Amino acid sequence: MIYKCCKYLKNGIHFTRTGLLFCNKLSIIGTNEIIPYGENFYKKFIALKQEILESCKQGKVPSYCQNCIYLEEKEWDDFNTQINYIEIFHWNQCNCACVYCGNRSETQLKITTKKVKGNVDLYKTLKYFIKEKHFSENANIYFVGGEPTLLKEFPDILKLFMKQKYKMDLLTNGILYEKLFSKFLKKSSNNYMTISLDCGTKEMYKKIKGVDKFQDVIKNIKRYLKESGENSKNLYIKYILIEGLNDNEEEIINWLKLCKNIGIKTLHPTIEFCHSVNDPNKTGPSDHICNMYNFMKEKIIEYGFNINTYDFVEIMVKNKSYR
Repeated sequence: MIYKCCKYLKNGIHFTRTGLLFCNKLSIIGTNEIIPYGENFYKKFIALKQEILESCKQGKVPSYCQNCIYLEEKEWDDFNTQINYIEIFHWNQCNCACVYCGNRSETQLKITTKKVKGNVDLYKTLKYFIKEKHFSENANIYFVGGEPTLLKEFPDILKLFMKQKYKMDLLTNGILYEKLFSKFLKKSSNNYMTISLDCGTKEMYKKIKGVDKFQDVIKNIKRYLKESGENSKNLYIKYILIEGLNDNEEEIINWLKLCKNIGIKTLHPTIEFCHSVNDPNKTGPSDHICNMYNFMKEKIIEYGFNINTYDFVEIMVKNKSYR
């Protein structure tokens, strides 16, 4: 049947700190309806998701989806109702304070070095979704957080998913070493880990992260590379372009040389968007940021790295628009 919808609205789920959203990406680009954590919240989520999909079939797309860059009018597979895009973002404690962090805009960033608990028993909830076969066998899992090395239940969550055939991308700042993460990378070529380094120098790292842990991160990156074996290419090192900080050729080249020296195989260039997309005064990334993003991509290829990018960032840079 032909109707207007998107893959995340149809087959996605986003675990936030306060409840469930229907998609992964609209939580970044806009605002969508939330199911608060509470009694039977996961059952309510499944029911309401079906209700919204029926509305889409009738030509009534939710108002919060109107400007989404993923919205498409096409022939949708109505038999494909399982959840395929899963984003986990249910805690916000971290051991650094990145200037671009989305938690900072909510004044909810909690800096700590202690083990923490999420705002819901996510392990129990995820077991329910898996048992009831709500997740696709080939689901894509995206761990955001918060810093996962601080989350008490994270090892159990990761082990639960590692028993499945999911494609998983785990984001960590790399400040703390976690042996389980090495096993996670080594176990499957479908497992990926991303560390946001965002610079090539110790001085810039401290300005961006708010902590003096540059050497610790470099040391841990080397360990993960060594212990992940042939899947070391699945360790991504990210560079988030931030206006007025690391948005210059010199810092980018320093980053490239550092990564080459360490033995990194795959790099991930991107831009700051967590604050910008929610700022009504910002319609899109500046010409300078777009130029630096394209410069980074060209140099990454020139230096012989593999490259990984966000599809929505590619659209933002191409259109010079956040919406």
